[in-house]
Amino acid sequence: MSPLPAATKLSPSWSLIMADRPEAVPTDSEPVNVAWQLAGILRRSTQPAQPCITRLDATCRVAESWSLERLVEESVRIAAGLRARGIGPGDRVAVLVPPTPVFFALVHALFHLGAVMVLIDPGMGLKGLGRCLAQADPRAFIGSPRALLARKLFGWCPGVSLVLRVGGFFPGTRDISSLPRAAPPPYHSGGPAGILFTSGSTGPAKGALYTQGNFIAQYQALGRMLRIEPGEVDLATFPLFGLYAPLLGMRAVIPCMDFTRPGQANPDRLLKAIAMHRVDNLFGSPALLTRLLSQPNPAASALHNLRRVVSAGAPVPAPLLRRLAPLLARECQIHTPYGATEALPVACIASTEILDGTASDTAQGRGICVGWPAPGISLRILSLRDGPLDPADPPEILPAGAVGEIAVSGPQVTLHYHQRPDMDAIHKIMVAGKPCHRMGDLGYTDALGRLWFLGRKSQRVRTSTGDLPADAIEAIALEEPGVARAGLVGVGPAPHQKAVLAVELEKGVNRRRVLDAVRARLKACPAAQGVNTVVRHRHIPVDRRHNSKVQREALAACYGRVAP
Repeated sequence: MSPLPAATKLSPSWSLIMADRPEAVPTDSEPVNVAWQLAGILRRSTQPAQPCITRLDATCRVAESWSLERLVEESVRIAAGLRARGIGPGDRVAVLVPPTPVFFALVHALFHLGAVMVLIDPGMGLKGLGRCLAQADPRAFIGSPRALLARKLFGWCPGVSLVLRVGGFFPGTRDISSLPRAAPPPYHSGGPAGILFTSGSTGPAKGALYTQGNFIAQYQALGRMLRIEPGEVDLATFPLFGLYAPLLGMRAVIPCMDFTRPGQANPDRLLKAIAMHRVDNLFGSPALLTRLLSQPNPAASALHNLRRVVSAGAPVPAPLLRRLAPLLARECQIHTPYGATEALPVACIASTEILDGTASDTAQGRGICVGWPAPGISLRILSLRDGPLDPADPPEILPAGAVGEIAVSGPQVTLHYHQRPDMDAIHKIMVAGKPCHRMGDLGYTDALGRLWFLGRKSQRVRTSTGDLPADAIEAIALEEPGVARAGLVGVGPAPHQKAVLAVELEKGVNRRRVLDAVRARLKACPAAQGVNTVVRHRHIPVDRRHNSKVQREALAACYGRVAP
């Protein structure tokens, strides 16, 4: 599709970096259970009464704090109470609760029981929530008063046998604290443990079916890949990552923010939280990091104390890394993991390697280097095909440098969707005797074994002169100062589409100068030949989960009258 970057000697693979960090894999005599692993951490802890989860108020002071000991005790109590109310292994439980210590305890209680938690991003909107809940068909519904009100108004989950409230008040419901006292149930080993719905940003939301083993492999891979050390403090701006903090020996600090709108977070409040609570690890989508840098003089001293920044949810533009890196300590890296709800983490790369090496190739349209395969992950690039695959005619496994579809296998990769055999037929395949997940992304591996991401397969622009991968082309425009966001869409029928690049500008810039500069960059780049239309778009639509991923289907609808 485009010339490939030359190989340079940089970092070795994660498997070599982490060879000296053994995983806490359950033995044959131990249950494969996330809550069991948390209880094991408590048994080995020398400071069980130290804060484990801290929730902050709007002034960044501590509103609530739980120790690891209390977290385990409360999770066992909730598990026993739910079992007494008839919830057991395999039962699906919808959880619509904001991130609080009780949320952490509830999730581990469901792990303990072997129940299947149903997690849906409230940012997808009421209609999306209703569709996902109908698909999940849970036996129990546990929610905040706000979620319970929505359930009543929109008729969600009419067949549930148990409804519980977490906090506040809602007529006709009981709080989770009212669960009966009962003997602790045994830890259930293995089996389904969660249905996590995709964001729906590139199609209808699908429920990835997680097992206990998937969750264990996921948090262990993150810990090894990011070199997380016990005793660190994590600012939990993304609830799922925050859930793993206690399992990794970290203290989770939950800020006062709207987790469904990270792109509108209060930067002063987050920076204050980082400083006051001596945060080591910051997870934030590109939109959230951009908010932190929106102040004329961000609290550099607060950022300077960070040990690590992790950003995911969408490709992290190199210009954003260039702005943020000088505010951090020299040894602090910005890590940009790649993955999906169905498979996470898949790969990772750090900011030094990007800024000192791969960014120059990205600026030429050669794709975004997302780094080295994560622990446990096997990567393959498959010959490009749309739709389900015929088992009698498997795709070709392509060599390094060849562009195709990214497919992955490993213990953190889910094997099924919940009640979606049509999606299983498309995404869940066997390759070389191993179950694999088709990521739906275009990419290639380089001579060093690193993975390069080009864009969503379904969102490539198919012109009469060839296909144009969206993210790779957009990255060219994002190099131009004054460009806040870019979105490439195709107008007209494939394979004779016209490529239109929409550009959202930063406030106060010279519009004509910036747009002309973007056109000049595209003209000078061989990979972007065929992109002849560049237009200003006031607000490019983005996904609701991370506020960072361009919603190209919605954007394309705005340019339906552009001549194909």
